[in-house]
Amino acid sequence: MRKYLFIIILLISPSISSNAELLDILYNEDGWELSDVLDDNSSIYFKDVDNIDLRAIKISKDLNINPQKVLDTIKDVKKYNDVLKNSPYLVTTPIIDNDKILAKHHISVPIFSDLYYFFRIFEEQNKVYWLLQDPKIYNNEKKSGYALSTGCGGWDYTENKDGTYKISYTLIFDIDTYPNWIVNYLNYYSLLNVYNDVIKAAKNKVS
Repeated sequence: MRKYLFIIILLISPSISSNAELLDILYNEDGWELSDVLDDNSSIYFKDVDNIDLRAIKISKDLNINPQKVLDTIKDVKKYNDVLKNSPYLVTTPIIDNDKILAKHHISVPIFSDLYYFFRIFEEQNKVYWLLQDPKIYNNEKKSGYALSTGCGGWDYTENKDGTYKISYTLIFDIDTYPNWIVNYLNYYSLLNVYNDVIKAAKNKVS
């Protein structure tokens, strides 16, 4: 089941007016609560967002790795199909744009209708984040399945005193046709799969 858990995408309630606003909520440190520390020393945090029944989720871990390699891995959408090995039902199609990092994800979902969404990646100091885009903008792109348009997440890092880096991945996802408890469950395992795949790829990345 975990092989297709990257299918978690986000549709948030009308009280959140934009993906950028939702991202600001995710990166506000208030409200995050430690839920678990895994065997590999990864820390899992949850955050309840006002007027949303779903929970935001974050994973953090101290790693001896060049954090820029992690951010570069996220920005290189052309290699997602090779990097995200634990998400075989996900297909990434980069969208050519000289000024932006854009791509489409198509998710084949067993039993349910397929899903797709468009996303744009942005970069700031020590952080790379993504926002889902309005699918109506991309009328020239091939589409099939149920379109998703609201969502966000991001990767960031801080340096520790011992020279290692705390690298975090934060997101909130929803599929409006799924019960919230299922979405929250899938969010958890999607987060673990993607985080571990990206970190592994970054460690193997040639400088």
